[in-house]
Amino acid sequence: MRAYLRWWHDRSIRFKLNCIFLLIILISILTLSFWGIRTYSNYSENQADQSTLQMIHQVESNVDYYIDHLKDVLYYISQDSEVEKFMRMNEPEITEEEVSRIDKTLSMYTDRNKEIMGIMLVNKSGAFTSHDMNRITRDSLVEESWFQDAIKAPSETMIISNPIGRNVSTSQNYSSYDVLSLVHAVADPQTKEVTGVVLMDLRMDMIKSIFENVKLGKSGFMYILDHNGNIVYAPTNDIVYRIQGKWLPDGSQGSVTQQIKGHAYRILFNDSETNKWRFIGVIPNDDYQRVITDIQLYTFIVTFITIVLAALLSAYFTGTLIRPIRKLMSLMSKVKNGELNQRFVAETKDEIGQLGNSFNHMLEEINNLINVVYMEQKKKREAELQVLQAQIKPHFLYNTLDTIGWMAQEYEADDIIEVIGALTNLFRIGLNRGNEWIPVRDEVKHAESYMIIQMSRYMDKLDFKFDIPEHLYHYHVLKLILQPLIENAIYHGIKARTGKGKISISAKQELDLICFRIIDDGAGIPPEKLEEINQILRGEKMREDHYGIGLFNVNERIQLTYGTAFGIQVYSELGKGTTVEIKHPMVQAMKKSG
Repeated sequence: MRAYLRWWHDRSIRFKLNCIFLLIILISILTLSFWGIRTYSNYSENQADQSTLQMIHQVESNVDYYIDHLKDVLYYISQDSEVEKFMRMNEPEITEEEVSRIDKTLSMYTDRNKEIMGIMLVNKSGAFTSHDMNRITRDSLVEESWFQDAIKAPSETMIISNPIGRNVSTSQNYSSYDVLSLVHAVADPQTKEVTGVVLMDLRMDMIKSIFENVKLGKSGFMYILDHNGNIVYAPTNDIVYRIQGKWLPDGSQGSVTQQIKGHAYRILFNDSETNKWRFIGVIPNDDYQRVITDIQLYTFIVTFITIVLAALLSAYFTGTLIRPIRKLMSLMSKVKNGELNQRFVAETKDEIGQLGNSFNHMLEEINNLINVVYMEQKKKREAELQVLQAQIKPHFLYNTLDTIGWMAQEYEADDIIEVIGALTNLFRIGLNRGNEWIPVRDEVKHAESYMIIQMSRYMDKLDFKFDIPEHLYHYHVLKLILQPLIENAIYHGIKARTGKGKISISAKQELDLICFRIIDDGAGIPPEKLEEINQILRGEKMREDHYGIGLFNVNERIQLTYGTAFGIQVYSELGKGTTVEIKHPMVQAMKKSG
């Protein structure tokens, strides 16, 4: 024993933890498995009974619905004016004209309900007429038991299963087991006196199809008994006729286990309140045991898999000591690649947690330095823009353009007036008093002014269309984001194609974004060049000198202001045209630059 303890003490901590962890898991799983199988055996039998009873109830509902529908048909027949007229006749014979008229009425119902084999009308005088049914002998039909029973209960529709011994036959060759009869008395609407009876024979095909679509276990079956204990419907099975009614307990629902031909069967039943029928399901107990056996097999498989997984988890658990260090190394690698938004989440306050906190502090300092540099560069560009604006002398420019406009108006040069007006708007909106954000209305007007100027040069070469919803006009966007892209569409798309081209500028709201699209039907962009342009726009590649700056400048301004989730995406197909899509956040109030 001491030698074993010494051997155990000399093992590594990882080995000890693995052994203890696996032992605890093994004892727990085996205990739960054996107890669970025993408990589940009882539970599964109860669940199987409940499931079977629910299935029986569903079949019962389907059959009741089907019978109720046919009862309604029988009721409509009894209320038909021609039928009521026939029932009030006192003569034992009816004319051929009356027979034809009634047969036409009955045919209407049989044509619409293919399960109806035949319909017979019998009044109290003994006169009868039918569709596809005949009287076998000359004996009066009013003496038939089904006629008398219907008269005694005029408010009910009687259901007769296996109708044998009747003085009635049908023109179709069916056995009594394939027929179900419905009988309903007809009463005078004024006196409420019974004047006759309607008999309707039905095929059992629909009921058979309902039962054929139901499977109880692997070899179970269902059948129906009427209120007298007679079989209404049963599949071809010799077990049915060996089941004795006294085995079934009293009540509208229940179950019992009985031995039949040396095998145990589970018998479940449910009584229908609508038709007074008893729906019975029979399942061999072997089906139950087969499920239990399968569960035992699955339990052992799951136990084995769980033990294997426990071994893997044990190895994983012992490796958790170095996992924080590996995580920190992974974060450092990402930071090396430029992902400065990474942070280490310290779960402990040990040395590794302190190291992680120092790493987070270092990243915050780096981000602060980057922001300082960014703000300095931004202020530098704004200062340069202000210098440029000061050099332009906007008031002097407006006055000069206004003078030129009056001179053009004196000479009635309308086209020159239009171009000067567009140029004035172009400068006014572009300067915008030093503001970086302008309303969508002004941005669109700026683009329209640019297009008017371009149309004076490319009137035969270019057409354009704006489609901007008015509800977007009050939102604000970075200024001068449309004009550079329209310029690209003209010089790289429309000019490179043959014939007249068209540029469409549209916008729509997508959630909390404004999505602008500049679409041209120009020459398009080769796939390799298109992919390179989109990589530059996504920041995956540096821009080379042979590319212009307009498209990338707009993209950079948007991303520097709002982040990389916004910006420009280019779609194009060579020879068919190009679509440039701008995603810009919806800004309610105008901001000042800086």
